[in-house]
Amino acid sequence: MLIYLKKSSWFTFILTLLIALSACSTATNSASSGTGANNAAAGTSSAMADQQVLKYVTLNMPRSLDPTNVDAQRITSDGIAEPLVMLNDDATLRPWLAKSWKNVEPTLWEMELQPNVKFWSGAVMDAAAVKAALERHQKLNKRASSQIGGVEFIVKDALHIQFKTPKPDPAFIFKLTGFAIHNAAEADRLGDKFNKEADLTGFMKPTQFIPGELLIAEAVPTYWGTKPKLQRVEARLGSDGQGRLLAMKSGDTDADMNVEVEQRIAYEKDKKFNVLYPPGSTRNLWLNIKKVPAFQDPKVRLAISLALDRKELIDGVSRGFAEPVTGHFPKGLPYALDKGPESDRAKAAQLLEEAGWKAGADGVRTKDGQKLQFKLLTYSFFQPTAVALQSQLKAVGVNIEIAPVETTASNQLMLDGNFEMATYCSCGSVTGDIGGQLKSYYRSGIVSNYGGYSNPEVDKLIDQLSAEFDANKQNELAKQVQKIVLDETAIVYMYNSASWGSAYNNKVKGIDENLRTKIVPEMYISK
Repeated sequence: MLIYLKKSSWFTFILTLLIALSACSTATNSASSGTGANNAAAGTSSAMADQQVLKYVTLNMPRSLDPTNVDAQRITSDGIAEPLVMLNDDATLRPWLAKSWKNVEPTLWEMELQPNVKFWSGAVMDAAAVKAALERHQKLNKRASSQIGGVEFIVKDALHIQFKTPKPDPAFIFKLTGFAIHNAAEADRLGDKFNKEADLTGFMKPTQFIPGELLIAEAVPTYWGTKPKLQRVEARLGSDGQGRLLAMKSGDTDADMNVEVEQRIAYEKDKKFNVLYPPGSTRNLWLNIKKVPAFQDPKVRLAISLALDRKELIDGVSRGFAEPVTGHFPKGLPYALDKGPESDRAKAAQLLEEAGWKAGADGVRTKDGQKLQFKLLTYSFFQPTAVALQSQLKAVGVNIEIAPVETTASNQLMLDGNFEMATYCSCGSVTGDIGGQLKSYYRSGIVSNYGGYSNPEVDKLIDQLSAEFDANKQNELAKQVQKIVLDETAIVYMYNSASWGSAYNNKVKGIDENLRTKIVPEMYISK
C-alpha cells in the first residue's frame, strides 16, 4: 500500500484544524493507553509468527543512548526512549509519558503524567524525575536552547509538573516532543558510561549496542504501557539504498526505514512490501553565512539560488516525487507563501559579475585571488542532489567539491558549524509550532540556525509570532518572516518532497500509519 499525501487545499484545511485542536487540547484522547497504533488489529495472537523479531536497516543509526546526545535521535523511534508527548507524522500531538496538559495562564502550563511509570532500573518516573531530565537537557543538549531554554520546571506533586515559560508560548507543548525523559540521577552517577548504559522508560531495552552500526533490543516485560508484541528489534546500519533494497527482497530484513527515490519505484511495484510516506517538506541548501565571507554578500547568495534548475531537481533527481517550492513551509498551508524563488542562470551570472567575481580561464570565478569554490557537505540520501547541484553551479562559475559523510556524523558537523554548504535534511514542514520552527532556522544566535543568518527585523517578528495566540495573526507574521528570508536568501530552497519513507515486509503488522518510521508496541510479525 502506498500513502503519498498531495497537498490539496481540503487536506490543508483539515490538517490545520487538527493542529489547532491539538495545540489547545488538554489531550485526553488516547491518553488511556498512552502509546501505540490506531490501526492495531484485535485478536492477533493466532496470526502471529512464533518468532517476534523485527529486523530493519537504516542509514540513521544512533551513536549514543543518552537522549541529550545529538546522535541519539533514533532511539525514540525504536521504542527505547520516550518523550512526554509524541509528534505524529501529520504534526498533531499524542500523549505519551504525559497523560494530559493545559495552559493555566499565558506563561504557565501544567501537565499530568502517566501513573506507575518506572525506568528500567526500577526508579520511579515522577514529576521530580521529569524535572531533572529536562534540566539535564537544558544543560547538555545543544538543541534545547532554542526549544526549552529559560523554561522553569515546577513540581506540583508526584504526577503533576508545571512549566513556566519566559514569554507566552501557545505552542510550547510541541517543543517537548524532541526531549526524551531519562533517569538523570543515574546519568550523573555513570558519567560517560550512560552513552551505552542509559536508564530509560521504553518498551525495548538494548542488549547489544555498537554505536553507529548495530542495535539489538529486547521487550521489557514490566513496561508501563501497552505490552509489546515484538520480542526483539535488530537494527543495522545500511548506508546504501540499493543494498537496503536487496536485503529486503532477499528477506534478510523486515523494514527499510529510509526509502530513497531510486528505490521507491522498486518497492512500490513489489506486492511483498508496504510503503509509507509522511507529508512532504521543504528541501533546502544551507549556506554558512557566518563563516564563509563570500556568502555574506546577498548578491552571491541570491546568485546561488538563481543558478539552480529546480525543474531538473524535481523531474530528474527526484523522479517526479517532488513539487515546486514557495518558501520555508510546503505550499498550500495557510502560513506558506504563494510564490517561491526563481531560477535564472543569466541573472545569476550577472549578479556574480556585479559582486566582483570574474570568470577565470578554467571557468571558475575569482575575486581578489580567491576562487568561488566551496565544499558541499552531504550524505547518501542527498548525494544525487549534490551531484546535480555541482553541475548546475558549475554553469555559472561556482566550483563545488562534494564532501560525503555518514548521516549521523553530519549532525555534529552542522551543530559545530563545520561546513560551507550543506544538503543537510533540516527541512521546513507542516507544524503546530510555526514560531518555534522559524525561530530554529532564522533567529539570531540559535544553535540550529546553522548558517548563522541574522536580521533584527526577523528576530522581532519571530518573537512576536512565538507569543501570538491568534491563528490568523500567526499566519500573517509567518508570511512576513518568510518573505524577508526569501528575499535575503537566508537559505536556498530547492523543492518540496516527502522525506525518507519506510518500506515494510507485508508480514509486519500493527504499523501506526501516523508514526510511519517508528516501532510501536502493537507491531508484530504475522505468519
